[in-house]
Amino acid sequence: MKTKPLGAFGWLLFTMILWGSAFPSSKYATEHVPHAIAVLFRFGGGAVVLLIITFFRRPQQSPKLKDIVGACVAGLIGVCGYNSLFFWGVTLAPASDGSVIFPALTPVITAVVLILTHRETARPARVMGLVLGVGGAALFFFTTNAHGAPGSTRLMGDTIFLVGAAVWSTYTLLNRRLVAGMDPVQAVTYSTVAGSIALGAMATPHFGDVAWGSLSTGFWINAVYLAIGPTAVAYILYVRGIRDVGASAASVMMFAVPLFGTIFSFISLGESFTWSQGAAAVIMVGGALLAVITGRKPATEPAATEPVGVEQPVPGDASEEPEQPAGVAARTPDDTPAQDPGATSVREAGPATR
Repeated sequence: MKTKPLGAFGWLLFTMILWGSAFPSSKYATEHVPHAIAVLFRFGGGAVVLLIITFFRRPQQSPKLKDIVGACVAGLIGVCGYNSLFFWGVTLAPASDGSVIFPALTPVITAVVLILTHRETARPARVMGLVLGVGGAALFFFTTNAHGAPGSTRLMGDTIFLVGAAVWSTYTLLNRRLVAGMDPVQAVTYSTVAGSIALGAMATPHFGDVAWGSLSTGFWINAVYLAIGPTAVAYILYVRGIRDVGASAASVMMFAVPLFGTIFSFISLGESFTWSQGAAAVIMVGGALLAVITGRKPATEPAATEPVGVEQPVPGDASEEPEQPAGVAARTPDDTPAQDPGATSVREAGPATR
């Protein structure tokens, strides 16, 4: 019994490494092609991989039309909306900024919405965590502005990351209802395909701006890696991890993403924080982690003794499920929907880009 959870945590850690690497890899892609095309390569390629997996997997039960529609709507929000903002942000700010802001602020925003709508109550420790998370974010933005060079686009990029975190939280809060009743891998596939179609429509006007013949072999290797590793493989592994260890444990693992994202950004792109930005990032991530690990008690129901549900990076009655990368939803043994990441939300979330 102990071997399976231990192995599941190992695969979850590997998933966080993949999602952390997606930030500098995405930045590299946007340095060669417009961000609309870069995001299409990642999720369009990921959709192809997922379709192949689904074809050979042959699930026993076909999804209902309403479930397919729900998954497609989730894809428009979580895949198209969130990732368009993410790839736009990395064209303006360091990838390391996104690797901190997305995983840290998504659970904070989600928790605040759930508390304000009276779907959850807040204990003192959790309120303290939320205050630290928001305060750390404010300090991070202040130091970014203070240290930014004249004409720097970093503050604008970080603001786009913040908006992206809010979109992912919205996806988290809606996801459970949108994909309820679907097989997890099918839900991820339909969501990714629908989001990719929308991304294709957005990218079409920019195809003429690319000097296709001059794109290097390194660019294409990076594009294939983004589609397979941080997208198709990572999303499926995260769903399986939620199934094996539960939503709460899986969501806490998301806080490893800023660490790996920062390390990979430093190694591959030479990015770094100032000391003040680093301190602000630690406060922001620490506050978000405190808000997640201190029990969240639903406002209308007694707290469950064991968190078992997970949801994609996107939500519904998601107050009890973690987030998963865009367009992913999973189910746990008690039939509680799970969520997506790329990325880092409270129990109902699933990064993104991660």
